[in-house]
Amino acid sequence: MIKSTSSIVLLALLLFSKTSFAQEPMDPLLEKLNNYMNEKHIPGMMISIVTKDSILYSGGLGFANIETKERVNASHLFRVGSLSKPFTALGIYKLYGQDVIQLSQPIKQIDPGIPFVNPWEAESPVTVESLLEHTSGFEDFHLNAVYNFKDSVAPATIELVKSHANSLKSRWRPGTRKAYSNSGYVVAGHIIEKVSNMPYHKFLKENILSPIGMEKTGYYFKRPKNIKVVQGYNYRGGKYVSVPFYSIQGGPAGGLCSNANDMAEYLKFMLNRDGGKLDSLIFTKKAFDRIENSKVSISAKAGLKGGYGLGNYSIWKNGYRFYGHSGGIDGFASRFMYSRDANFGIVISINREGNANAIIDEVLDYFFSEESIVLQRKIETIPKDIQLKYQGYYCFKSPKRDLFGFSDRMLAGIQLNFLKDSVIVSGLLGKYKATLHYAGDNLFYRDKEGIPSVVLLGSENGKPAVWFNENYTEMESRATRIFLNFAIWLSMLLPFIFFLSSAIWMLKQVFSKSKKPIKNHLILWSACLCYILMFLSFSLVMENRVTSGNFNFNSMLFFISSIFLVVFSVWAFYRGFKIKKRGFPKVYFRIHSIAVIVISIFFLYNGFIGLRLWAY
Repeated sequence: MIKSTSSIVLLALLLFSKTSFAQEPMDPLLEKLNNYMNEKHIPGMMISIVTKDSILYSGGLGFANIETKERVNASHLFRVGSLSKPFTALGIYKLYGQDVIQLSQPIKQIDPGIPFVNPWEAESPVTVESLLEHTSGFEDFHLNAVYNFKDSVAPATIELVKSHANSLKSRWRPGTRKAYSNSGYVVAGHIIEKVSNMPYHKFLKENILSPIGMEKTGYYFKRPKNIKVVQGYNYRGGKYVSVPFYSIQGGPAGGLCSNANDMAEYLKFMLNRDGGKLDSLIFTKKAFDRIENSKVSISAKAGLKGGYGLGNYSIWKNGYRFYGHSGGIDGFASRFMYSRDANFGIVISINREGNANAIIDEVLDYFFSEESIVLQRKIETIPKDIQLKYQGYYCFKSPKRDLFGFSDRMLAGIQLNFLKDSVIVSGLLGKYKATLHYAGDNLFYRDKEGIPSVVLLGSENGKPAVWFNENYTEMESRATRIFLNFAIWLSMLLPFIFFLSSAIWMLKQVFSKSKKPIKNHLILWSACLCYILMFLSFSLVMENRVTSGNFNFNSMLFFISSIFLVVFSVWAFYRGFKIKKRGFPKVYFRIHSIAVIVISIFFLYNGFIGLRLWAY
């Protein structure tokens, strides 16, 4: 009887939590969001809040255009970036349901002309679903393939795919690790275009967007005319800076524009699983389950539910499991989330670069407490053999781009410290990250989650591995990682010291009566100069991502200085061990010559030496 009563109480709490928030007045929330916008210097915001049966709010706050003082309303189009991907995935699923393609079909069978490289193609081909789940092993956009400044109309997707050929290389066995790849979704858009014999944006408009009720939403290569489009901004030096409508080389991955009214219809569509709007025979409950859950990743095969499905990821927020996606593009940031358990959906888009996550959290906290429902989790004792096997430090092994993967390896690792029925997760230097609770079968809840999101795995080479925060990690020596990091950071600092001290010393020698040989110092000083030029030129190139893939003075300077860094470093290292005199000057020189050779090896290993940024 006690068990029955507690079940009734829990059911009552569920029903109350699903209906009471609909009665919440909107004005206090809108005032709160307006204050947040002013505090964070956000010009304007698009907001849609829905249940499966009604629209609680659809509209906007702030300015669509600061210069003209035009206010945001429900019909203004925002660039929503990667919110494009869920609709591209729906288009692929529509073709799958029509038996035109198979999700498990190798993309090479669909179009042998796709310029990709996969060393495991014979036994583990790149498939349609591995593209949609970001498990193809492909990299994200390279610098020179983000923007399109030459075409007046959107090029055919095969041309887009060719522009991303440098990214389309499987770095690990497809269908295992996840690494977010816009390039993969460009290939997915090409598949739509290839098999439908229609431009992907037209196919998606006719088969996905319009049937859902998203009449104003579309994939736009250029700023659409005769439609109200919000102006995007950056905030720099206390001023708003207008951001042009830059055309990107990735329409299927990020070219969508939408408004509050249309996104409200999409959220209701996903909450209701209203497959009849598209095709009730194709978009069944099973279809939505597939869309919302990963199937081919190593984590899914190990029993983890959710993850990144077909253009859709899951996350635990405020006591509920939500699904959704985030997006960012020049001058805009967006995110949508929905939960059928909570009967709640929300989309936020702002016309300023940054992210919309904190705003989403503000809204969720308004409607739900931090823990609307405390689920009855089954927490088990962690077996001793698991504790012994998996205790240790783990390095991230699935970067978006290999060029910047060193930062993940150096800084983003995790240490697992096992207790009886939980695991304390900390960073490399001991900073607390999370507490994991054992759910059995190598699965763990993170903090107060009601669903497991972490799983212990085994790598192909037999190392213990962990799937954490949608990232694949492998065990390595923490002590070795700390030592390597220290050696690299010290080596990166020392050339600045030698550059300044030797410049002063050599200048003194010019005016000194007792001349001392400066050849060795000049060689090592030149190596340090090349390193500093590399550092400065790369920083200047990356300062403006719109031009980061262009051929210009800074990108050429980076290329040249990287080559000469190696030349002068090797020369200085050789000269350092030819010095016969003893004493501090000899030790000082050798330490700094070792530092520049370490830097050269580090840059060479990570692909920076001889890197033509304009061709990357």
